[in-house]
Amino acid sequence: MSSSAPKKKKRRRLLIPAALLLACAASLAYSRWGLSVTRLELSFSRLPESFEGFRIVQLSDLHGSEFGEGNSRLLEAVAREKPDVIVLTGDFLDRDRAAEELPEVRRLAQALGFIAPVYFVSGNHDWDSGLLPELAEALDEVGARYLRNEYVLIERGGESLVLAGVEDPNGWAEMMRPDELVDIINESLPGAFSILLGHRNDWFEKYPDLEVDIILCGHSHGGIVRLPLLGGLVGNSLEIFPEYDAGLFENGERRLVISRGLGNSVPLPRFLNTPEIVSITLKKTVMLPPPSA
Repeated sequence: MSSSAPKKKKRRRLLIPAALLLACAASLAYSRWGLSVTRLELSFSRLPESFEGFRIVQLSDLHGSEFGEGNSRLLEAVAREKPDVIVLTGDFLDRDRAAEELPEVRRLAQALGFIAPVYFVSGNHDWDSGLLPELAEALDEVGARYLRNEYVLIERGGESLVLAGVEDPNGWAEMMRPDELVDIINESLPGAFSILLGHRNDWFEKYPDLEVDIILCGHSHGGIVRLPLLGGLVGNSLEIFPEYDAGLFENGERRLVISRGLGNSVPLPRFLNTPEIVSITLKKTVMLPPPSA
C-alpha cells in the first residue's frame, strides 16, 4: 500500500472543515453586504382599478448600513423596481451612531426622492437616538414625507387610496394609537382602500381587528439568524423561532408584510439573512359573476 494514501485521507478530512468555514464566512459576508429583492403580488377585489400594477418598494431598518459608496448599489436596485412610491418603515438611524449616520440618511432619502415619492415612519431607534427632530427636519428638506400618526391620499387615474403612518410606541405616551387613527380614516373615508406603515411587527397580536388592507413594517430583522425551513431564530423579545419574523402573513382580508430589513443593531451578526428590499405590486382581483342556475 502506498504511503501517500494516509496523507490523502488526512488532507480530505482537513478539506471538509475548511470548506465549511469558507462557506460560513461567505454567508456572513453576504448577510452583511449582499442585497436581495423580495417581490410580492398582493391581490384585492377592493383595490381601485386605477391602481392595478401599482408598485411599492419598502426599505426598513437601515441602522446606518451602506451598500456601495453613497448607497449606490441600494439606489440602483430600488430604481430597477420602477416603484410608484417608496416607503421607509423605521430605524434608519441607530441609537448609538445616529449623529454620524444622519447626513447619509438625508442623502439617501434625497436620492430615493428622484426615483419616486418617499414616505417615512419612525422606529424605536430613531426615537432612542434623541435625534428624531433633526431627522424629521432633514427628511422635510429633501421632500420625503414623514407620516406622524396621519394619512395622505395617493391619487391615480381619478381614484385614490389611503397611505397612513403611525409613530413607533417609543414616542410620547399621549400619542394617538394606531386603532384611533384607523377609526378616523374609516369614518372620514368609508370604504377606502388603505395601507398602513408602522415599524413594529406585532400587529396581528396587538391589533388583530385593525380595519386596513395592508400593513407594512420591519423591526424583526428577519430573526437575525435564519435557518432553512425554520425561519428566524431570535425574536425581538429574545424568543426562539418567533412567529412574525419576516414575509407575508394574512388575517382574513388583511395582509401583513414584515421586511427583514437592511442592517442590524445587535452584536449577533445576520446569518443566512441577506439584507432585503421588498417590492410589492398591487393587483385587482376580478370578481366573476356566480354561475347561472
